Amino acid sequence: MVAVAAIGMVVASTSAQEPRELVPSQARLGEAASTALQAAWLSDDERAALRVFHGVWQIGDLDTPARRAAVALDAWQLSDPVFTNPECPAELVAERDLRRGDFENALRVLGGRTSIRAARLRAEALEKLARYDEALAAIREPIRLMLDRQFTEASDLTDGVEALVIRARIEGQPARDYQIMMELLGRARSLDRLYWPTALAEARLLDEKEKISECVTALHDVLALNPRCSEAWLMLGRIATQTFDFDSARRAAGTLRVMRPSHPLADVLEAEIALVQDDPDLATALLEPVVAAMPRLPEVHALLAAAAALRYDDDAMRAALARFEAILPGSPLAYATVGRHLSFARQYEAAAEMLEEAIRRQPNWPPPRIELGLMELQSGRDDRALQALRAVAELDRFNVRAANSLFLLEELATYERLETEHFIIRYQPGVDRVLVDMMPESLEASYATVTGRFEFEPPQKTVIEVLPDHKRFGVRITGMPFIHTLAACTGPVIAMEVPRDGQLPRHLGTFDWPRVLRHEFTHTVTLAQTKNRIPHWLTEAAAVSMELAPRDYDTCRLLADATLHHTLFDLDEINWAFIRPRRPTDRAQAYAQGHWMVEFMNARYGDTAIVRLLAQYADGVRDSHAFESALGVTREAFYDAFLVWAREDVKTWGLDPDPSLDVLTDEVRWDDPDLAVVMAASAQARLDAIVGRMTSRIGEPTGPVDTDFTAANWPELVRPPVEITDARLATWIEAHPDHPDLRRLELERMIDRGETDGPAYLAALERYATLRPVDPYPHRRLALHYRDSATPEAAIPHLEELDAREQKTPVFALELARLYRATGRLD
Repeated sequence: MVAVAAIGMVVASTSAQEPRELVPSQARLGEAASTALQAAWLSDDERAALRVFHGVWQIGDLDTPARRAAVALDAWQLSDPVFTNPECPAELVAERDLRRGDFENALRVLGGRTSIRAARLRAEALEKLARYDEALAAIREPIRLMLDRQFTEASDLTDGVEALVIRARIEGQPARDYQIMMELLGRARSLDRLYWPTALAEARLLDEKEKISECVTALHDVLALNPRCSEAWLMLGRIATQTFDFDSARRAAGTLRVMRPSHPLADVLEAEIALVQDDPDLATALLEPVVAAMPRLPEVHALLAAAAALRYDDDAMRAALARFEAILPGSPLAYATVGRHLSFARQYEAAAEMLEEAIRRQPNWPPPRIELGLMELQSGRDDRALQALRAVAELDRFNVRAANSLFLLEELATYERLETEHFIIRYQPGVDRVLVDMMPESLEASYATVTGRFEFEPPQKTVIEVLPDHKRFGVRITGMPFIHTLAACTGPVIAMEVPRDGQLPRHLGTFDWPRVLRHEFTHTVTLAQTKNRIPHWLTEAAAVSMELAPRDYDTCRLLADATLHHTLFDLDEINWAFIRPRRPTDRAQAYAQGHWMVEFMNARYGDTAIVRLLAQYADGVRDSHAFESALGVTREAFYDAFLVWAREDVKTWGLDPDPSLDVLTDEVRWDDPDLAVVMAASAQARLDAIVGRMTSRIGEPTGPVDTDFTAANWPELVRPPVEITDARLATWIEAHPDHPDLRRLELERMIDRGETDGPAYLAALERYATLRPVDPYPHRRLALHYRDSATPEAAIPHLEELDAREQKTPVFALELARLYRATGRLD
């Protein structure tokens, strides 16, 4: 009996106008397949066979062992009794054995079968067993026939291309064969546009070349032809995970669970999400039941080894690798998997060891070489990166990131260098030397400041790479020509584009490069200090704290709004807000809130608190225990105390006045009959929405917290604009003389009336600056006033306030320099 839920997959056409999500919210059959199923000339048996093939079967369609086995394979129900039925096709049984890691049995089942699929499956099993010569022999004849254009069926062509992929991996010729394979898959598609395994084979090939957009398109094509294709959902989930789109990745896992509640690929995908989110304990808990059900599944043993590596448990990692070795002696898969995850965690030495072993085991397989080359580029070991990426270029010139990175590395070899006591600066010969000559003094001053604050000095000189444009900078950091920032640290290497005005996106403009480099060098220090084990939010928070500048007004307002609307990130959310922001303001809030939490840490637990915490991470202590050991409180207690402190801090900024301006102006609205009607309707709509959402949750099973069910996501009250008369403003100010919003309104009205010459205006500016010290507005007005007065030096403190917060333009610094010179302050 096939233990698969007979879920109702939607049979409907997909409109060409609908935007495509990375992971579809709904599994639906496309128009072409749906039309084919409705063809009048089909017999009942033919229609049933098509429904099975396209994943929209009904229970009555599963009337033969072959159909039941196909459905079981789609759902990864690999223990289904149908596979023991002697009438079940050998190729389907062998594919089941391949999936569950029983490669010897797959060879026995296939016996002497000579079909193209049997030859491909036999070669795949032999390759897994590292019997490479036999694998090549198994597919030699099918490949010859295919290249001689002997195949006229899409299925044979697709299996033939899969055989070419195996040959390319073994012989190390993916670049030579790539175009041939794509052309053959195109021919297969033209032979039968409804044969979804062709699109799946194409997606695998594109994924190998990191052509992600084209791969996603191919996977959507697969799902339009078979919404129950588990591998397509898994691949989409993995792509979402790689791009840190965890909501989409979990949606893919959820779809797999709809198809089968205990779907092993859903567990595998959720485990991979957990590993990327640095939660190896959760990954292990998800994978262990899969191993219990399928003890020979190699991929799961590889992921368990990666989870142990991320726990810094070397004994457990070696034990997991040994279990993998017992299943697949000589295979590179587990070492490549562990190396990839260690590389992502910036455990460079350990990752290199794993990746080099994977390469030793299969020198012609490009992925571990690509990972090693890109990782060594990040670690600053350019000679090793060049060696690895040049080897990749010989094997696979179609991998985009590797090709971009090799181009840049070879260009970097031509750069000039300037060496200081603690830094090596590399730069393109030419005009960029103007900037480079100014850097040593600033860098060495930052070195003393940062290493003194964190009581740690990096064990080697830090390399600063000054890149001439944004594209080169993007490739240096990600392998691709665009990145959202201006500078980045990968540990011992800091890359920065030249601050230069120019056409976007070649140049992103000028910026305060000493401040930026001090930020990035702080990353170098804290990463080395913790062996790259520091949580993302904390390394960013520490770096922002060392910019040694006050928050700008927009940042203060952003934090105040998040505090007052209860949308501050918790200690789990904040890590991913940097990488995968949900809202346009999330990344900026994450930087600012992290810095704010470090300020709280310093105030509550002392200036050495962060140093004590970093020491815990260096020892491999997980985040949940590090806080207790270093600060004496749990993470949760730390965060709860921070929330209370943050609300009080916002008050000192003048951004949480009581009563709020909304409360004051609501009095005017309720007094106006017409406006009161609007307010009442808005309040009722908000209440109805809240009650409706509460009602919809009644009786729901316990599950994840609905993060949308917060005050911040309730409908806002509609507040029509109102006129605040001078008389009313005066009355409010009399009642609330220290209300910053009211004093700002008072100032604006004085300016509108032209009352900007007398002492009352200056007093009003000074008063507002005291009530809301984070707002640059009064300092701008005072700087302008004094600059044009008989005492221009009085503008200096206000220009200093403005310059301390300015990160893009030197306009305030230039004006300050002029005034300093004029007053004899030449230093």
